[in-house]
Amino acid sequence: MDDPEKDFNVYVGTETGILKGINLNKKAVIHKNLHNMKALDREQEITSMAWGDEEQTEVLMGLRNQTIRIFDTDAKAFVSSRRISVGEGPIVSLARVDGITITAVRSGQVTLWREEPVEINALTSGEFLTCMRQNPASQNMIATGGKENDLQVWDLEHPEEPIFKAKNVKPDMLQLRVPVWVSGIAFLEDQHSVAVSSRHKHVRLYDPQRQRRPTLSFEWEESPLTCINSVLSNNSQVVVGTAHGRIGLFDLRGKKPEDPLFVYKGFSGAVRDAMVHPKQPLVFSVSIDRFLRVHHLTSRKLLFKEYLKSRLNCLLVRENLEASDFIPSTQKTVKQRMNFTKPATNSKKNPAVDLCIPDTDWESLTK
Repeated sequence: MDDPEKDFNVYVGTETGILKGINLNKKAVIHKNLHNMKALDREQEITSMAWGDEEQTEVLMGLRNQTIRIFDTDAKAFVSSRRISVGEGPIVSLARVDGITITAVRSGQVTLWREEPVEINALTSGEFLTCMRQNPASQNMIATGGKENDLQVWDLEHPEEPIFKAKNVKPDMLQLRVPVWVSGIAFLEDQHSVAVSSRHKHVRLYDPQRQRRPTLSFEWEESPLTCINSVLSNNSQVVVGTAHGRIGLFDLRGKKPEDPLFVYKGFSGAVRDAMVHPKQPLVFSVSIDRFLRVHHLTSRKLLFKEYLKSRLNCLLVRENLEASDFIPSTQKTVKQRMNFTKPATNSKKNPAVDLCIPDTDWESLTK
């Protein structure tokens, strides 16, 4: 694995606490457990992952027992491990800005680990926090959400109060309150719009500069939505995963945003995490059936399907992927073209069969 061309291009975190490195290419699929565990411990479950720097040489991992681990992709070794004691519950999300690690735990505490830690209470109402997402265009901006805790956007330079706090949609036709359970958050490329998925089957789009209620809200399928991620090559598209094993690609500013442009199938369990590569038309996903899958964005073709033995939670994909390693060529090879134009066999070895029937035989056949 010393050759950089054969380095791991996908990293996956598992329920058993194992970090797996995968190298995907057309010739072979290589996957390896990046640390040995004598005894599998559910308390070391990897609940979240993020890149630690822009060069993607560090993998940040948040564990169920509130431990932060750092894996160096160049040295292929764990270089740091730190146990935090903040609130209660596992680390649900983590990020990094200017070398400072940010963690969010289930009980709602979002912490900036400076010399003097700065703590934000993102759970002023509701039951628990389920996700935190950093704005890739403005890293000082984060969004949080959870069960009965609607979307909030925070500026880390002024963490006293959220700069945006979403308001629930109006009651339904029976005048009943619509429940809230944010399961995923995605910032769109216009830097201010935020898309949200819900365990109650909702996909919502917010524009904090216009109003507190969502500008778009619809339901998809009879299944809880588990994750959402934006398509960086398109300002209005997102991919959404479900608990029944489907991924849909939606255009939130299209003519019919509630109808998926494409649906990616082939799963045997809930989709845990899904993302579109920022430079290549590839959809990466991990699901509860222990498979890593790669679909083509537009043709929906399943390019890779690899069984990884463990229950998978989250994944990271390198940006420097080569399209030729994933997208098969549609051009015929020289050998295929030669076979296609190959002349007929020699008539001397295989003489032609005379299909002419004499008139006398026709008369006997028609009697």
